[in-house]
Amino acid sequence: MTTPSSLPVILHRCDQFVGRTTNWLYDHLRFIPRYTPHVICDSLANRQEFPELDAEVWSSNSEALSRRAWRKIFGHRIFPPDASRLRKLSPRVLHSHFGYVAVEDLALAEFLEVPWFVGFYGADVYQLGLLGEWRRQYAPMFARAALVLALGPVMAEELGKLGCPRGKIRVHALGVDVHSLPVRPRVVPSGTPLRLLFAGTFREKKGIRYVIESAALARKSGVHLELNLVGDAAGKPGDLEVKRAISDQIRNLHLEDVVISHPYLSFNDLVALALECHVFLAPSVTATDGDREGTPFVLQQLMATGMPALSTLHSDIPFLFGELRFLLVPERDAQALAARLIGYASNPDSLTAHGLALRQQMQNHFDVRKCAARLADLYEEFIPR
Repeated sequence: MTTPSSLPVILHRCDQFVGRTTNWLYDHLRFIPRYTPHVICDSLANRQEFPELDAEVWSSNSEALSRRAWRKIFGHRIFPPDASRLRKLSPRVLHSHFGYVAVEDLALAEFLEVPWFVGFYGADVYQLGLLGEWRRQYAPMFARAALVLALGPVMAEELGKLGCPRGKIRVHALGVDVHSLPVRPRVVPSGTPLRLLFAGTFREKKGIRYVIESAALARKSGVHLELNLVGDAAGKPGDLEVKRAISDQIRNLHLEDVVISHPYLSFNDLVALALECHVFLAPSVTATDGDREGTPFVLQQLMATGMPALSTLHSDIPFLFGELRFLLVPERDAQALAARLIGYASNPDSLTAHGLALRQQMQNHFDVRKCAARLADLYEEFIPR
C-alpha cells in the first residue's frame, strides 16, 4: 500500500499493532481527517481482524540481527535504512503512543525535527511514574515533546506531578466507533438468568475478584445469574497469581456451575457474546503496585452497544460517565456491586434504561469521529505553516 501524496503524513509509533487490548488506536487512526497515518511498530498482530485502515504499517523488527548489532554499536541512532525511508516519508508530526515507547523515541524525534506528541494511557503514568528511574527517563521526553496527551483530567493532573510542564498537557479522550457497533437494549426475559460479563486481562487493577464476590453475594440473595469471564493472564508480573486466585475464589464460593470461562476473543466474537449478556462489570481498582486504569476502552465499546455497566469511582472512569457518574460505586466494594445486580434483577426496566443512557453518553461525547477530528485540530496547532 502506498501513502497518498495529497495528504500530509502523521507518523505513529507504538509497540504492537493491533494489540488485542489496544484496538482503540486502530479506531482512532481510521478516522483522523486531513492526514494520512503511517504506523511504525515493534511487532504486528491481529491485522486480519482490523483491515479497514488506509495506511502503511511498518514493523521495525527490533530483534533482527542487523538492528541488534547497530544498537550495540550506535545506541539509539537511527538505523540507516530507516533513516532513508523516513526522509522519503517526510512526516509532519511524530505521535508516540505510551510513555514507555516514547522514551525510546527521543532520537527519532530529534532526527525528524517535527512536533512530537506523546500519548499516555494508564500504567505508563500510574505504575511506572512511581519509579524514580522512569521519572528520570520521562524528563527529557517531557522537555522535548510539543504536546503530552492525557485520557482525562485525573491523568492530566498526575502527569503534571511527574514533571510534565502543565502548559504541554491536554486532555484527549479515546473515541468509540459508535455507528458501527450493533445496538441492543438489554432485556431479561422471564425465567432466564441475569447474564453478567467481564472482559479483560486477569490483573489486579481490573478488580475481577470483586466481580466474582459480588456475583456470589447476588446469587446468595436469590438472583438467578450466569457469569461469563473473558480473558487470561498476559505476562506482566502478578498476572498468573491473579489467575490462580480467580480459580480458587470460584471454587471456594461454589460458583463453578454458573461461571463460563472464555479465552481472549476476537473483537467481533466479544461483541456477539456481549449482545447476549445483560450487564458488563468493570470494577477497576488501584493495585498494590500503584497501577491504575486510564479509561478502559472495552467499557466504552460495550456501553456503546446499549449495555449497562457496573464500574467504579476510579481514575478517569467518572469522566467517561459524565452526568451518569451516580451509577458508579466505590472501589473494592463487592456489597455495592451486588446491590446493583440485585436491583437490576428486581427491576429489569432500569437495566434497559441505564444501558441506553450510557450509549447516548458515548454517542454525545466519545464518538470516535469527533475525537479524531479534535486530534487533527491539535496537530494543526503545531504544524508549521
